[in-house]
Amino acid sequence: MNKIKNFGENKVTFVLIALNVIVFALMTLTGGSENTENLVRYGAVVKGLIAQGQWWRLLTASFIHIGLMHILFNMYFLYQLGPTFERLYGSINFLLIYLIAGILGNLASFAFGSEFSISAGASTSLYGMFGLALGLMLNYKNDAILHSFGASFLSIIAINIVYSFLNPRVGMLGHLGGLVGGLLLSGIFPVINRELNSQVRIISIAAIIVLIYLLITIGLRSVN
Repeated sequence: MNKIKNFGENKVTFVLIALNVIVFALMTLTGGSENTENLVRYGAVVKGLIAQGQWWRLLTASFIHIGLMHILFNMYFLYQLGPTFERLYGSINFLLIYLIAGILGNLASFAFGSEFSISAGASTSLYGMFGLALGLMLNYKNDAILHSFGASFLSIIAINIVYSFLNPRVGMLGHLGGLVGGLLLSGIFPVINRELNSQVRIISIAAIIVLIYLLITIGLRSVN
């Protein structure tokens, strides 16, 4: 599947990249992207603050990056992966998947991270796309092209998970949350001109609702 990196066809991908770059530039000009106070000010995931009611951080954290290499690495992956998945799912559904996967990844950090740890980055949403790839392999077994395309990500996913485990600076919890979120979302949002099994869709919706409830409950209980 050739990626056509054209703004008209992949506008959501480029808008997301632009938003991330703009936020990074603003942070750099107003205190630095690695400054703890600045990260908190702009909306990074801070477990204690979310527990106090600042739930918007579950969304804003996906647009914040800690240092130049962090944003360069994530935006490169978004530029490479985004156009393909946007063409597969359509711009609106792709945007919903990207945002929801990011929120689920940040919820995982909230649930299992330490009370005053700080996490941020688009990688929660990017791992959501890895989850979509797994979903293509599982949900479209009778479609040789989609199935093989999804299967082609297995080695990439494995390498990234191993790297996340070995690198203590990487937010492993958020990555796994985004991955699981993307996999479940692949059972809700169908590929354009393809149909999903209705039972798969019902199970996926129920699983996401249960997952969100459990992550919020665990996070709140671990703070109190």
